[in-house]
Amino acid sequence: AKTPIAELLNISMEQKVEPTAVEDKWNFWVFSLSTHAFLNGEKLRNSYSLWGNFSASRVTPELKVRLGISNSLSKDSFIVDDEEIKSYSRSGSFSGMVVKSINEHWSIGGWVNIRSSTYDNIKLSFSPAPAIEFNVFPYSQSTRRQLRILYLIGFISAKYREETIYDKTSERLLKEALSVTLELKEKWGSISTTLEGSHFFHDFNKNRLEFFTDISLRIFKGLSLNIFGSYSRIHDQLSLPKA
Repeated sequence: AKTPIAELLNISMEQKVEPTAVEDKWNFWVFSLSTHAFLNGEKLRNSYSLWGNFSASRVTPELKVRLGISNSLSKDSFIVDDEEIKSYSRSGSFSGMVVKSINEHWSIGGWVNIRSSTYDNIKLSFSPAPAIEFNVFPYSQSTRRQLRILYLIGFISAKYREETIYDKTSERLLKEALSVTLELKEKWGSISTTLEGSHFFHDFNKNRLEFFTDISLRIFKGLSLNIFGSYSRIHDQLSLPKA
């Protein structure tokens, strides 16, 4: 290898080696179950909250499937002038996403969300949406770096618990959203940043702009500095109760 004839040599293998198929007894499905409980009590006030989440995902080079179910319940009670005042809050949601890879950069898919929330004055909402995504970096590098541009246009059917500030008890709307997400994992740390904007078609003034960033800087092995920040401009709270 250190002689002048090194450039004239070529080493090859006569037998062609085929890729070995990966065997997974779970068929690439990953399941996650989490729960959270909070209790607090004083002489004139007590509260509790319960939260649970179940998710399932299956990610292969050709297809990505993500499903999730969550539910929460909270109660607060106060004693004011010997009178007990109670407040309840309940919410639940189901979300599902299926994404098909077209090539190393493009993918298409669909997304659906079903939710109910007393806090958001939503009795039931149903939101299906087709989506298309472009990744500037090849998907083969997705474990290390991604720069995704996602566009979706969806239909929303909502029934409200109380009449809203716009005199609605239910409505059906069209909405579009565009988001840009940067995710990097390097030796010095990681970055996850998303900028997303959306609006309703019936009134372009009903819109929102949101920015999130999470940065982890590795100072040395075993010690990292985490920085989180967010900014939002919200102008599309259509479900606010009139009362």
